[in-house]
Amino acid sequence: MEGHRIPYAFLLYVAGKIDKKKHAQPDLRQLFISAILKSLCDTLPLWMLRFLFHLSGVCEQVINGLFFGKLRKQWCRSVSGPGWKGYLIGEDAETAEIGDGADLVVIYAHGGGFVCGGALVSLVVFVDWIKTWKSSHGAKTHIVSLEYALSPEHSFPVARDTLLQCYHTLVVEKGLDPSKIAFAGDSAGGNLAVVASLELTNNPSKYSVPQPSRLLLISPVLTALKTSKSFKFNEDYDCLSTQWFDLCLENYIYNTNLLPTCPMISPLLERRLEGLPRTWVCVGGYELFLDDIKLFVEKARSQDVQAEIVVEENNVHNYAIVYPLSRDDGAQKAAKYMSRFIFGDQPVKRISD
Repeated sequence: MEGHRIPYAFLLYVAGKIDKKKHAQPDLRQLFISAILKSLCDTLPLWMLRFLFHLSGVCEQVINGLFFGKLRKQWCRSVSGPGWKGYLIGEDAETAEIGDGADLVVIYAHGGGFVCGGALVSLVVFVDWIKTWKSSHGAKTHIVSLEYALSPEHSFPVARDTLLQCYHTLVVEKGLDPSKIAFAGDSAGGNLAVVASLELTNNPSKYSVPQPSRLLLISPVLTALKTSKSFKFNEDYDCLSTQWFDLCLENYIYNTNLLPTCPMISPLLERRLEGLPRTWVCVGGYELFLDDIKLFVEKARSQDVQAEIVVEENNVHNYAIVYPLSRDDGAQKAAKYMSRFIFGDQPVKRISD
């Protein structure tokens, strides 16, 4: 098969020659929210940004009745293991162990530029996903959302290794089948999901576990470089600023002596993607990372990785998990697309069926 693969240099050439497809500008709501987010990230100190990330999750949980009380206990409880901690999210989370009767266990790494965010910021979204996947395919899902250590207090590879330690616990200690486990994440968390999987591929003797069955990536950060056309083309449209991106990167590789071109920082630059699990990626048409994500998918496909990409033309970064940013029902469609990718076109069949 090696002789039939498309050379990476050729992919770079093609990506540079493709003309930008013209599409409508973001609507006023998207522009307004994006402008606020950029301003906050570029001006506020890190401690305040972390507080605002936490507050946004709390407000969403309060509005949806998931912040405290019976519903919260039913859907969410804290879990931990050697070297990791987080939350189990599922309709039976109060009483079930991780993976009990589940068709899929998703190990999730949240976004936030490696410096902000938290395991429960997207709790409401996770509950919606689980309900959607059950409604569309009759599937039972558990999500383990990780509370990994943030940068600059804990730089690379602490966050990545937290995901790997959780995976090791579920497979080796709890005996879960890797075919029923997925790595997932949004933005920086998508980066962690990919590099954790690459670490399993590149160091099989260090990790006595196979790959998970799938990667689910929402607007993933796949390179620390800013050379793609979409970085310039979408700079005025996306909700991320290049100044914030640079700050996050600086904090993430702080005191590591790693360059931004290191494949463990920029997995797009990894030469060997062969061996990655089946991969599903979604990205907005206004994203800074649009071209890089497209190129990653093409590169993965050229190395026999089954990869599927969804581009929602009229959406910005993280539209699939931050509801206020979503346009044209992009977030709702993403949940359904993920369900079809994970479970196929037929309902999940159980022994009791």
